[in-house]
Amino acid sequence: MTAATAAAAETYRSVPRLAPRSDQPERWVAHRDPVPFDDAADTVVSAHLEDGRRHDIVANRLDTFAFGSTDQRTMQLVRVPFAGREVGEPMPLRDLAFSQLCARVGAPASYVRGLPSKLQIANMNWGLARQDGPALLRMAGSEIRAVLSDRYAALDDPMLLEMVADTLDRLGYREDAMVRSVATGPHTVMRITLPGEGTPVKVGDVVEHGIDIANSELGLRSVQVTPITYRLVCLNGMRSWKSEAAMRMRHIGDPDRLREQLRDAIPVAFAEARGEIDRWRRAVDTLMDSALEEVESLRGFGLGNAEVQMVARTLVDEHEALPRETGVESIRSLLRDTPTTAFDVANAITATARDRANTSYRLGLEEVGHRYLVSRTA
Repeated sequence: MTAATAAAAETYRSVPRLAPRSDQPERWVAHRDPVPFDDAADTVVSAHLEDGRRHDIVANRLDTFAFGSTDQRTMQLVRVPFAGREVGEPMPLRDLAFSQLCARVGAPASYVRGLPSKLQIANMNWGLARQDGPALLRMAGSEIRAVLSDRYAALDDPMLLEMVADTLDRLGYREDAMVRSVATGPHTVMRITLPGEGTPVKVGDVVEHGIDIANSELGLRSVQVTPITYRLVCLNGMRSWKSEAAMRMRHIGDPDRLREQLRDAIPVAFAEARGEIDRWRRAVDTLMDSALEEVESLRGFGLGNAEVQMVARTLVDEHEALPRETGVESIRSLLRDTPTTAFDVANAITATARDRANTSYRLGLEEVGHRYLVSRTA
């Protein structure tokens, strides 16, 4: 790098820019000893309270709000003053809300982030001035956590979990159903299983069946009910995302309609998940001559090179302890002539998912594990 290039880079870094606040942190808590549904629901609600009191502001016209900053650091929205209107305090934008606002005004979020603050303000206000339609501002305390369409039907976690509890009661599952995992943050996921119906797929290796209840209050995902299985030995989950028993409902329309759909969907998803236990049993006896070939085949399921390498390492670690510095070629050599089973490969995929911090990424890998299992045990 030349001196001129270095100076230009330093100038770029030193230009003042506005930045959004952080979103609610993602947390995934897996319980080796499952917890009652009501306790898990309290965990979700407590995480919301810790993040900030939830309330909504209906912006009848988005062009009556302005983008700027009172501290020269934080991206904020404020009501434009006019006769008879209370302006109120500036409202800091969170990361997701800023990206959603950019999508609304037609400005690439990554581009606006890199502009000097004066250009950020000018570009965003140019776009806002052309938004004469309504919007829903979802708040956490004084911060805007999402900017959504006025058509968005807010079915928030407390109401959804109340509906799920009512459905479990009606099915007679309320006492038997326990929660194995809870995810909070921009995505909420509750993993419910029936420990009393856990089934050994081989000696000392019990798999439970159940459902994932998923939601987002921020427009990131629909309300979802997904059949799952859960291996107790290593706390690995696997999701039947493409199953016909999986339900997805967008946040549009009457919440009472969702209540009826949940009553129908939850028992069907439990039944579908129960049937997946047989796949695990068949996978134990489904032999593969080369573990390396089997791992490489995962590219056909949408895994990238880095993910394939993570699965390979996990598979090797199941059989022998390796130093962390063991190279890719050494791992490939160990796998090349090593036989394996579909059970071991599927578990390596889900074990890789278990170590991911990002909820969406974790669930995506668990879904790959299920597609792999189905393909090898069909």
